[in-house]
Amino acid sequence: MITSQHMDNMMSNRIIEDQNTQQQLERLAAQRYIYSQSKKLLALQMLLTIAIPITLTISATIVQNLKVWAAFYGIVISFMDVAVIEQYQKSLKACAAKIQELFDCDVLQMKWNELKIGNRPDIETVSEAAENVKKKQSEYEKLKNWYPAAIAPLPLYLARLVCQRTNCWWNIKLRRRYRIVLIAGVLLIALVFVAISIHQNMTMINFILGILAPFSPTMLWALREYYKQGESADALDKLKVQIEGIWGKAMSNELSEEAIEGISRDIQNEIFDRRRIDPVIFDRVYWLLRDKQEAQMNKGAEELVKEALNSFDNIVAEKNHDQ
Repeated sequence: MITSQHMDNMMSNRIIEDQNTQQQLERLAAQRYIYSQSKKLLALQMLLTIAIPITLTISATIVQNLKVWAAFYGIVISFMDVAVIEQYQKSLKACAAKIQELFDCDVLQMKWNELKIGNRPDIETVSEAAENVKKKQSEYEKLKNWYPAAIAPLPLYLARLVCQRTNCWWNIKLRRRYRIVLIAGVLLIALVFVAISIHQNMTMINFILGILAPFSPTMLWALREYYKQGESADALDKLKVQIEGIWGKAMSNELSEEAIEGISRDIQNEIFDRRRIDPVIFDRVYWLLRDKQEAQMNKGAEELVKEALNSFDNIVAEKNHDQ
């Protein structure tokens, strides 16, 4: 049994219904498309700053006249990467994060923090980006049930906490798994190159000039990406721990509903920042891990809901005993 106040709050918990309305699905589609554009820029960066320089470096050892052009290309691309590509990528991530925030604010019933986030995204921007995903019906359908259905029995202020914890957990797991795939892939390529050098009886000088030097940009990129993803996962892990601390206090009645709602807005500010600045992950990796993670996410949400409902029952039982 749940108190009348909690019953009123549960009636206001429309997260499951609201997240699947056409307006909210279009917002999810829009942020998915814009994030995908940012990921395509990452692929372009890898092509321009890793693949082509390696090719030019190897070619320059054969064709001497290419050395000057290889050096010129390296200088031009370095400036272009920092001044143009990286800046555009940041603007795309910021736009996608705002659209995702718009979804969360409406579905989780939170106020838009204009001081922190700025103006709301234009309706036209959302609509135009969403259309690119709506054309792919199967991909569009997968946007439904963004948050786990298990939260339906909870009052809004607790359901919101579960959703925020889910946001953190999902990204932590995805980024840490991605790190493993990334470093394993680079190590595999490195071992192949070492095997080739051994098979060809390369001297140390030939190995350094012919394999290590051309491959070093790839290794450096992979290491930077590995550490960036790790830092992002660690920051989200700290936020998840904070949410779990708030959850524990909520279960023991140490915080009022109003206090938890205020804290949730602060948590959402941090989630927005992570979405805006964190490095992206390629869509192929996301879809590869999605189904397994979704099952684990739903299981975690179900356990929290059980804990909350048991807590409500204990509170009511204590009140009845006192009477």
